[in-house]
Amino acid sequence: MSETEGKYSVELFKESGEGAGREEIIDRHNNLTVARAIYRGRVSQNPGRLVMLCDRARVLARSDRPETMP
Repeated sequence: MSETEGKYSVELFKESGEGAGREEIIDRHNNLTVARAIYRGRVSQNPGRLVMLCDRARVLARSDRPETMP
């Protein structure tokens, strides 16, 4: 799936967090269940890094705020 496809995105931020900017869009998907699974996997693979699950411009979950974990 290309970077321009998919409603949901999983985004990895640079080491310094959100203020440092996004490093990459890891994946995009139209299925929220799949996007959540990708998000959880990337959070566990990148401890201490900011990972976000987004619905276009809306943040659904942030790894630095466990209460938002899907």
